[in-house]
Amino acid sequence: MGKCKNKILSYKEGIIGRLYRDLRWIYGLFRNFLGRIAAYIAIEMIHMVVEFFITYKIGSIVDYALVNDINKVITMALIYIGLFVLNAAISITSNRFAAWNYNSMQSYLVKKMYYKIVKADWESLTSYHSGDLITRLTNDAKVISGNANGFLTTIISSTAMIIVSIIVIVMKDASMIGVVIIVAPIIMFSSKIFMNKIYECQSAIKVIESKENSYHKESFHNIQAVKAFGLADEFYRRIEILENQRYKADMKSNLFSLMSWAVTYLGGIFSGIVCIAWAFYRVNTGAMTLGTLTVVIMMAYRIATSGKTLLNLIPVSLQIAVSTERVKEIMDIPDEEYFQSPEYNDLVSKGEESGIAVQVKDMTFAYKTSRNIFDNVSLEAHPGEIIALVGPSGEGKTTMLRILLGILNVKKGDVFANVEGDENTALALSTETRPLIAYVPQGNTMLSGTIKENMQLIAPDATDEEIIDALKQSCAYDFVKKLPEGIYHNIGESGVGFSEGQNQRLAIARAILRKTPILLMDEATSALDVATERQVLSNIMKKDAKRTCILTTHRPSVLSACDRVYRISGGQVNVIGEAEIQQLMNDF
Repeated sequence: MGKCKNKILSYKEGIIGRLYRDLRWIYGLFRNFLGRIAAYIAIEMIHMVVEFFITYKIGSIVDYALVNDINKVITMALIYIGLFVLNAAISITSNRFAAWNYNSMQSYLVKKMYYKIVKADWESLTSYHSGDLITRLTNDAKVISGNANGFLTTIISSTAMIIVSIIVIVMKDASMIGVVIIVAPIIMFSSKIFMNKIYECQSAIKVIESKENSYHKESFHNIQAVKAFGLADEFYRRIEILENQRYKADMKSNLFSLMSWAVTYLGGIFSGIVCIAWAFYRVNTGAMTLGTLTVVIMMAYRIATSGKTLLNLIPVSLQIAVSTERVKEIMDIPDEEYFQSPEYNDLVSKGEESGIAVQVKDMTFAYKTSRNIFDNVSLEAHPGEIIALVGPSGEGKTTMLRILLGILNVKKGDVFANVEGDENTALALSTETRPLIAYVPQGNTMLSGTIKENMQLIAPDATDEEIIDALKQSCAYDFVKKLPEGIYHNIGESGVGFSEGQNQRLAIARAILRKTPILLMDEATSALDVATERQVLSNIMKKDAKRTCILTTHRPSVLSACDRVYRISGGQVNVIGEAEIQQLMNDF
C-alpha cells in the first residue's frame, strides 16, 4: 500500500520534478566524485569555448576575403589550424576523463549495491527475484553511473552554447531578440509533449528485462530437468512471450521518442527558417554585412546542434529516472543490525569449556505476509546433544533454523544461547551470535572452484591437513582422495560432476571446518544412505563432544541417533517419545 501511494505521488509530481529529485539522489550518492565531475564539466566548457571561438571568427575570414586582405586571411587560417589541433587534444582528454569517471563510479555503485544486498534484511530481500536483483545490479547501475558524469555536463555545455550563441546573434543585430522571443516557447513546449509516455515505456521495459533475467536464471539452473521432461519447446514458448512483450514495449518507447524528436525538430526547423529569413532581410536592407550573416547562420547552426543534443537527452533522462528509482528501492531496504557486545565475548570465553546451549522459550513468529508459523513454542538443545526437528513440509522446520541464525526476528518470546548451566550468560540469538553457528542449508551450495577453495570460504586459514580431517569426518574423503587432483579438484557450477550425496558431504565438511560450538543442518543428509548418515553424525559428535547439533529431517532413520526429537506442526513444537519415533521409523 505504501509503495502504491508513493508511486501515485511520484506521478503527480511530474517528470521534471521526479528527474530533479532523482538527480539530487544520484549526486548525493556520488558525492566523493563531485570534484572529478566538476573537472570534467570544466574540460567540456573549455571545449565549448574553443568551438564557439571557431564559429564566431568565421565571419571575420569572410569579411577579410571579400576585401581581399590576404595577410589577415593567412593569419586567421593559421589560428584556425591551431584551434583545430587544440580542439582535438581537448576531445581526447575529455573522452579519457569521461571513461575514468564512468568506470570508477560504476565500480563504486555496483560494490555499494552488492554490499547492500548481502547485508540487507533477509525477509525484505525475498520480495525480489534474484534475476531482478541482477538486472538492477548490472543494467540499472550502468545507466546511472554512465550518465552521472555526462548527463549534467551535456546539459550545462549545450545550454551554455545555446545561450552564448543567442547573445551573439542579438549583439550582431538587436532586432533578432524578437525572433528569439517568438520561437523559444515553441521549442520548449514541443519537447515536453511525449515525456510521460516515454517514461511509462521505459518503466515497462525495465520490468520485462528483470522478468527475462529471472527466467534465464531459472531455466539455466534447471536445465537438466528441462531436458529430462522434454520441456525445451515449452520453455522456448515462454521466452518468446517475454521477448514479444519486450519488443512491443521497446518499439512503443522508440515511437514516442521519435514523435517527440520530430515535433521538437520541426519546431526547431521553423524557428531556424524564421531566424535566417530575418537575417537575409537585414542583409538585403544593408543593416548587416555578409560576414555578420555568416556568423548568425553559424550560431544558428550551433543552436540547432546543441538543441538536438539536448533533445536526445529526453529518453536518456527518463531511463535515468526509471533506473534510479529501481536502485533506490534496493538501497532503501533496511540492513540487518551488526554489533558485538561484551556479553558476546563473555559467552564465547566461558563456553569454550562447557559448551553452549540453545533455548527457545514461549516464542511466537509470523512472516510479514502470513499467519503465525509458531505460537508460543519452546525447545532446548544442550552441548553434546543431537536434536532433530521433524514434521510435514512447510510447517516451519527451516524457519526455526533461520530464527536460530538470527536471520528472522521473533514477534515475542526469547530465543537465546547460554553457557551450559549458566543462564546468566544468556544472549539473544541474532547477527551477533552467528559466528557461534555453522550451518548446512538445503540444496547444493557448492561454488565454482576447487574443493579447497570451497572449504577455505568458511575457514580462510585452514591447512590442507585440517581440510582433509573435515572431509574424513563428513565421509567425503573416500571419494575426494580418488580424484586426480584431490582437494585441488575443480567443482563445476552448482556442484556439477558430483552426486547430490557427495555435494552434501562436502557441504557438511565445510561447516565442520568452522569449528563452532553449534551446528545446524537443514535436510543436510537427505541424499546419504542410512549407514553413511549415521557415521557422519557419529564423527561430528565424536570430534567435539561439547557441540550442540540441531538438524531437520524427513527421514526417520536418523532419529534413533538423536537425543531428543521435536515435532513441528500446526504452529506447535512438541517433544515426541520413543514409541512415536519408532512408529515414524516403521512407517518410513
